[in-house]
Amino acid sequence: MKLLVIGNRVPWPLHDGGAIATYGMLRSLAENGAEVHFFTFNTKKHFAENATIEKYFGFCRVYLQPLDAGVKVGKALLNLVFGGSYHMERYEDKGAALALRRLMDVEGFDVVLVEGLYSVPVYLRAVPARRYSTPAAYRAHNLEYQIWARLATATANPLKKWYLQLQAKRLQKFEQHTWSNFQAIVPIVPTDEIAIKKHLEATREKSSNKNIPAIQTYQPGIAIERPFAFIHQPLSLFHIGSMEWQANEQGVLWFLQKVWPLLLVLYPQAKFHLAGKGLSKSDPRFFQTGVINHGEVPDAEDFMQQHGIMIVPIQAGSGIRIKTLEAMALGVPVVSTTVGAQGLDVTHTQELMLADQPAEFAQAIAQLLSNPALAQQTATQARIYVEQHHNLKRNTAELLGFLRELTDL
Repeated sequence: MKLLVIGNRVPWPLHDGGAIATYGMLRSLAENGAEVHFFTFNTKKHFAENATIEKYFGFCRVYLQPLDAGVKVGKALLNLVFGGSYHMERYEDKGAALALRRLMDVEGFDVVLVEGLYSVPVYLRAVPARRYSTPAAYRAHNLEYQIWARLATATANPLKKWYLQLQAKRLQKFEQHTWSNFQAIVPIVPTDEIAIKKHLEATREKSSNKNIPAIQTYQPGIAIERPFAFIHQPLSLFHIGSMEWQANEQGVLWFLQKVWPLLLVLYPQAKFHLAGKGLSKSDPRFFQTGVINHGEVPDAEDFMQQHGIMIVPIQAGSGIRIKTLEAMALGVPVVSTTVGAQGLDVTHTQELMLADQPAEFAQAIAQLLSNPALAQQTATQARIYVEQHHNLKRNTAELLGFLRELTDL
């Protein structure tokens, strides 16, 4: 199968969950027999040199389109007046759309896979809604509007709350409209599949458009290369994740303000290690008792195995946290909010610990700190869960089978 994947950034280096998931999928598609072509923006924020592409993307053909997708104050203010989703407007580019259209005409792909919501604008400009000759699938990394709505709910600043609510509503309108523009949709969690189907069924009843895309969940997999190695680290816990993502930043601040003081009462000598993409070692918000700010680290897996219990304190999110899956595969115990564990079919005290209130979150961490046997038990069950549900090669083979079926529709 000759497959075109459309992205909005180069998934390298592998410092965040989104990059890890996309790169793993691209490579696994090729390893499963697909001829993979990858058309993507090369943004200023995630810029990749040609040497990087040649070194790490030899398994596929890559087509780069330069783009500055950064937030522009003037354009953001104009967006307030003229409407639309500013999140999506940042990825609209006429030149890229023309280049994509020419590529599709010349190469004659069997299937197009649009990777995430921020990749949709360039595709819809290149191929207006439902005027395609090549079957196209949209891979929904999450319900993006839910993330921004939850961020708005958790925001105290009234002006910021109003702005986030406005953008969440506009994003919801764009996102839900997007679903009907593809022949197939590939959510990454069953709950998103249910929500998408429910909306599409309701829309069909109210409109003359009777077409509903084929939908199949593709749970992202990870390449489990390191052996399971539970290592009890007394009085040590950590968080690692891109601090350029607002949900991570907000979750860490919630933990430090609401949970960490409670934990220090129980364990005054406890250490909280913090790392992630975009994290400044000089950020004054993290100058607190027992907090060690590592900034960006060269090897996330090494960091996870060296610093005890992983916490996932996010209050806003959708889809699956790839970093959580990595930790579970490595033998690292995890304490998460229910939002942080969304998309995982896990049970409290079995594969990980779940808690949403500050006192409960602190107590869950305390249980693992004081009981290494419980920590090892949850870590062992977590590894089994990842092997059963998130095997990269097997899951990608199922995705490829689903995409092949589109050529017969």
